[in-house]
Formats: sequence, C-alpha cells, structure tokens
Amino acid sequence: MSTPPQAIQAPETATSRYVKVLADCVGIDGLLTYAIAPGMTIHLGDILTVPLGNRYVGAVALEFIDTIEPNQDQAIAIKPVYGVVSSGVLPASFWELIAKTADYYRTPLIQTARAALPPKLLDRSSYRVRLVDQLEKEAIDLDSLSTPARSVLEFLQNHASSKNAKKGISRRYLHQKVPRHASAGLKQLQQLGLVSLYLEPPHRPQPKYEDVVILLQFPAAEVTDRQKEILTILQRMGGECVRAELIRAAKTTSSTVKKLAEKGYIAIEPRESLRLGDKEHLVAADVPKELTEAQSKALQAIEELAKNPEADQTVLLHGVTGSGKTEVYLQAIAPVLEAGKSALVLVPEIGLTPQLTDRFRARFGDARVNVYHSQLSDGERFDTWRQMLSGNAQVVIGTRSAVFAPLPDLGLIVLDEEHDSSFKQSQPQPCYHARTVAQWRSQSSHCPLILGSATPSAEILDQVGALEDLETAITLGSNETSIDNPQYLVLPQRIGAKPMPPISVVDMRLELENANYSIFSRKLQGAIANLLDQKQQGILFIHRRGYNTFVSCRSCGFVMKCPHCDVSLSYHNTPFATSADRKEPPTYSASPYAKQEKNEGSLLCHYCGHRQIKPRQCPACDSPYFKHFGSGTQRVESELKKLFPQVRSIRFDSDTTRNKNQHRQLIEQFQAGEADLLVGTQMLSKGLDIPQVTLVGVVSADGLLNFSDYRASERAFQVLTQVAGRAGRGQEPGQVIMQTYTPEHATIEAVKNYRFTQFITTEIKQRQAFNYPPLGQMALIHLSSTSAIAVTEAAKQLASNLEQFEPRWEILGPAPAAIARLKNRFRWQILLKFSPDLHHTLPSLEELRMLVGDRQVRVTLDVDPLDIL
Repeated sequence: MSTPPQAIQAPETATSRYVKVLADCVGIDGLLTYAIAPGMTIHLGDILTVPLGNRYVGAVALEFIDTIEPNQDQAIAIKPVYGVVSSGVLPASFWELIAKTADYYRTPLIQTARAALPPKLLDRSSYRVRLVDQLEKEAIDLDSLSTPARSVLEFLQNHASSKNAKKGISRRYLHQKVPRHASAGLKQLQQLGLVSLYLEPPHRPQPKYEDVVILLQFPAAEVTDRQKEILTILQRMGGECVRAELIRAAKTTSSTVKKLAEKGYIAIEPRESLRLGDKEHLVAADVPKELTEAQSKALQAIEELAKNPEADQTVLLHGVTGSGKTEVYLQAIAPVLEAGKSALVLVPEIGLTPQLTDRFRARFGDARVNVYHSQLSDGERFDTWRQMLSGNAQVVIGTRSAVFAPLPDLGLIVLDEEHDSSFKQSQPQPCYHARTVAQWRSQSSHCPLILGSATPSAEILDQVGALEDLETAITLGSNETSIDNPQYLVLPQRIGAKPMPPISVVDMRLELENANYSIFSRKLQGAIANLLDQKQQGILFIHRRGYNTFVSCRSCGFVMKCPHCDVSLSYHNTPFATSADRKEPPTYSASPYAKQEKNEGSLLCHYCGHRQIKPRQCPACDSPYFKHFGSGTQRVESELKKLFPQVRSIRFDSDTTRNKNQHRQLIEQFQAGEADLLVGTQMLSKGLDIPQVTLVGVVSADGLLNFSDYRASERAFQVLTQVAGRAGRGQEPGQVIMQTYTPEHATIEAVKNYRFTQFITTEIKQRQAFNYPPLGQMALIHLSSTSAIAVTEAAKQLASNLEQFEPRWEILGPAPAAIARLKNRFRWQILLKFSPDLHHTLPSLEELRMLVGDRQVRVTLDVDPLDIL
C-alpha cells in the first residue's frame, strides 16, 4: 500500500475524541466515525483525509462525539483521522445550505458537497498500472499470454512511449480503453510480475508561494556598482517585491540576488501568492450615476426591505434592456460594503463576467471584487474560495456554482438575468437551480435577493405575486406604472428615455418567391450595407453554431447521424474549426466513406463531440448530391464575406470562446472597433452592453420556436427580446430585423410589439390548463444503459413501482427520451407531475436505484427540470 497523501498539520490543541464524517466514497452516504489524534484540532465543516479500506479519501467533518455508542462493535478499532486538508472551508451554517440542497433535489450529501466545493478538495486516491522496469529491455513472449493479457500488455506498451509513462495509467482509464479484457488481462499480468499496481494519492490544490525580496539596509561601499544598482532599483520598488519581478526590472540573475542575500543586504522569504483570476486588467475609476425616478424608487424599496429581515427578502427588478439595472445593483451594494458585509452577484454565462467585473472593480476597486467560475484554474478557484473565508467585505461575481460561495457575512445577493436556463444544473447531480439555492441563502442570511431581468420567468412572476399586477399593469415602455408591490419593481424606460429599437419582421417565404436564395433578406442586406457605409457596428444572431445544422442526400434522403447519439451531425467548414484551442489535434472516425480531403470540412456531434470527415458522396446511394442544410454561425460568417468582402466580423460562440479570457478578448476587440459585425449564438443575448451597436439581425427566429417543450414559446420570447435589446443603447438609434418563415406566430407578434404583459398572461393561462409550472411541479427521471433491452425493462418496472409508491402523482411514461441514444447509451424517461405540497413524497436518488434494481441501468433525478430531452 502507498504512503498516505501529504496533509496540512492542524494546530496542537486537544478537542473531542471522535468525529463523524461524510466520506467521499460511492455507495457510502451515511456518517463514518474516526478518532481524533491528540494535538489535532478539527472544526465542523473541515475537509479531512481519512483512511478507508486500503486507500485515503476526502471527508467532511459533521459531528463530534466523546464516546462510542454502546451498540457499536467494540472489537473494530476506530481508525484515526490522518490530517486536516483545509480548515474553515465549510462553516456549520454553510453545511445547512448543502443539506437543504441535497434534501430538496433528492441527491446524496457527498455529491452535493462535491458540487459546492472547489475542484479536487474531495478527490480520492486512485489505482494506477505501469509496466515493470525490465520490460523496457527484455522481450516478451506474447504467444504465452492469453488474449486479454496480450491486449492489455500491448496497450500499456503503446502508452510507454509517452512522457508520463513512469506514472502509468489509471486503472479506470484502462477499463475504458480495453473494456472487454481489462480485468482478466490485468490479473494474469500481475501474476506473471509483468505489471505493478500502486495507489496514487489525490492531488489536491495547495497554496502557491513566491519568493519575496526585502531590502534590509542601504548599499555600502564594499558592494559592486552592479549590486548597488540592483539594490537601488529594489529601493525604488518600495523596498520589497517578488524576486522574479526584481530580476526582470534589474535585468539580473537569480544567483546575483542570492549573493546579495548572503551578504546581508536583502532577505528572501517565501510568501503566499493568491491566485485570484484576472486581476491584471486595469479599469478606470467610476463614480455613482444619477438615478432616474424609477431607479430611485427601486433602490429605496430594496433599502427598506433590508431593514425588515422578517419580510420576504426576494425582489424582482423587471427592467427593459438598457434601463440601468446594473447601476441599481451597484448602488444597492455600496452601503452593504460600507457596513462591512459582502455581496454575491450571479450571472448565467462566463462571457458576462468580464464586462460586469470591470464595472464593479471600477466602482469598488480591484481588492474588493473577486471572480469565481469554472474557467478559472483549480488553484485560482481554491485561492478565491479561501479569500471568501477571510471575512473581509467583498463582492464575488460568478456563475451558478458561485451560489455556494462561503461568504460569512452576506448582506445582499443579486441574480442577474434570472430567467436564463443556464442557472439550472443539468449534470452531474444535484440538478440544482442557482435561483432556488440563492433564495435559501437569502432567507438564512436575512438579506435581500434581487432578481433582475428584462423578461422575467413565469415562476418568479408568480412567486412575487406579480401575475395579478400584470393583469392591470401597463405595457412596458410607457411613462407610468400602476403597480404597488414591494417585491415587484419596474424600470419601464431606457436610460435617457431612449426608445426601444423598432423590430421589423421579414417573411422569408416572400424572399424565396422573389428568387432570393440567400440566408440574408434584401432588407437585412441593405441594412448591413448602410451600416458599413456609416461605419457603425451590428450583431447577427443565429441560434446554432457550426456551418450547417445537418447534411442530407437530395436523392435518397439519407441524413448523416452520429454513430453514438440519435442526432444529426452538424457540418463545420474546416476539420479544425472546433479544435484550434485543444491541446491535442482532433481525431477522426475511421469511417469507410470518408473519401475527401481534410480542408473540405468535417462533421461534428454537438452532444458527444464525435468528429469525422464529411464524405463527398452519399454513403447510402453514392449520389453526388450530398448537400448541407440549415445555418450556423460559421455559415452566417461565410455568406457575409461573400456578399460584403470588405466586412470585418468576429464569431462569438462556444467554438471561439473555449479558452480562458477569450470572452473578454473578443468583446474588447469589438468594442475597440476592430470589427463591424459580431456573429454569435445566444451568448450574445445576455447582458452585453455595447453602445456602438445600431443594428441587430436575427437570421432565423424559427429555430427557437420549434421545440417539443412547453417552455419553447417563453424561451423564444426571452431570447429574441433580449438580443433585440442589444441595439440602440448608445447615442445613435437602433433597429432590429427579424427573419422568419412564420411571421404570424403569436410569439413573433409579441416580440415585434414588445408585448410582454399580454404574452406572459396568455402563457400562464395555457399552463394552468395542463397543471404545468409555476402552478404545478415536475420531476424528471432519466434511465440509461448500454443495453436497449435492459433500460426498456427497467423503465417499465420503475413506472409500475412508482404507481404504488404515491398514487397522487401523475405519471407520464415511461417513454424513450427525445434523444433516445446519447453517447452510446439508450435513454428512457418518466415524468412526474404533482402538486407542490407533495414534493416531500419524492423518492431519493438511492431509493430510485433500489426500485430499478439493475446495476447496469443508470438512474438520474431532475427536480424542477427545465429541459425534457
């Protein structure tokens, strides 16, 4: 067995004798008891390293006891805690939030804790396999080995040429790559002494230290001129700086600096260096803006609510795009920081954090504003997490995972673009909604929660009692409001009384009748030409990335589909289109019909990442009429270049923003005038404030409407209204051109005329007829397996068991999922509809697994699902 992982030693102070912990181990959801060694201090919520079997795993300290319960087997020795990995990471109040999240979403506690903590804090040790040393020199008689052993050995030998060969490979990875032969082959190779198996400790994040140079005394006569120059530079730098910075500034070497330390003129000592994300981006200082009457009323209502902790602290700030919601956030947060408390600001997309962070840092300073999201490195997330625990008044801006940020004295929570579905976690479990967890935090911290949106969700409108107000409220955009609801605050106009951009709807059926086969209507082409002449900027929106949405044969109708998923492959106009930022070159499917050169394009599955070369001819009938259909961001950009060769465009989608800081770089390039048009997906519709944009073109609105989901109309309205709101936010008026094949659709009509009130009231009445949220509640159970038969039988058996479990549920299904096969797993689902007062009757994830019984069938539970796929 390997040596245990290195732990951070705890202070030498005696505490209780035993601690109950939640161990990071699949299948163990209860608490395990460990002894506390003399001289070790453990606090509730600390992250520990504990022995479990023949390995070491992460654990959370949850309860202290002084004696062992009488009914416990005294013959079993209680193992001691090995060490404290991180102290103060999980305060007791914070654990209550995690426990509530686990209970509501019916997910094991340890899975919920992993979702809440920084990456790798709860990592476990893992087994690794490597060839013994003599295999590098001696030949092996492969004929003497069984087929499984030979398969495993050949795989390990191929891997031996890599730079990490001495570490070997994980046993889990071996089972993935050689699934049929891994177990038997590994067993025989171990018996023959050809491979070794060892336990690798978990690699948890650790603090980063840098050498700091400190000036002790001024230069004396015995130093050389060069050494005196270095000391003088250090003095100019304040007498203290990081050694690497001094070496760069003085153009010297590490050995020269070391000699000065040996002579006693400087001291070199290690100090922790906090990795807090993008702190090098400089912003100009900002001052509070003068508020409009509506903004002042909203701010006053929020401040009054903060004084009444017994009241419902949730506030909906419903403001049209460009109405100044962010300024209200800033001025609401200012007194919170002055009172020594902290604020949490949540946004739906990582792409929104740079622009919002700049505004907050300009107002409150770099030191008070931190960022937390998944594109930060593990070290940055670890240090930012610990910085939150410092107790200093600060603002944390992040995506949905930041809702668990352990700010000890929380004074305000802001959830911007509250309607956005990105706030809902779909996988892995728990499938939590950041808005729901934020409401729990608001209640426990007795602080206001501001939910901001130009297109609020039906659920929140119902929760704050705004649905009745909307029946009598005027349409957003007029000069008066008749709403008297302290939880429903309205900003009906843009700053400076700027008008909302007019929306022109173009019927693409008429374009086709008039022999215009371009994806751009004549009206949109004219608007783009005028934009280029006027040297203005615009946005082109399409809801899909890639070049084409599918590839089909015009002769026989064959459609290229993913071999691993029941979805069509999207065409990308270069095989490297989605891999420019990958560390390794893309791999292509060994398809028998991949008969073309690479530079003609590739086919990509947007669900599993499968990629293959596009064949020249139809694989089914060899027809040459194998063409692309539909449009994505790449095609929009390509067609744009054909019509306007002089245009400068930037593509803004998940393909071009994979790397850290790419969101910021692309937006800054556009703001600096380096491009005329920004071409992108729904990422463009969320919170971007670019005053230079005067034109927004929606290339195809229909793709947002045609989903088999009861929320499709609401989502389409939200996205189209939001993207339209990017135009006309500056001095120049804006315009929106929306292309569609169904201009008569009720949603298109509502968006065109900015009729939110009428739209949402009609939407609620339709949902009421079918008991859909917000009036009813739902839970979605997914079952999947590599065996179609196994998952089908398991789904039917589970549905039968659920009918007996709670007769008051409405059970829809079982039925194949909308995407019946995903990543080579066959998928079925069961939808439960019930009254909210029956939520407590929902089975837990573990209970569902027991009801299914078949271990090869994977079960997931999504409470309050937003996507039914």
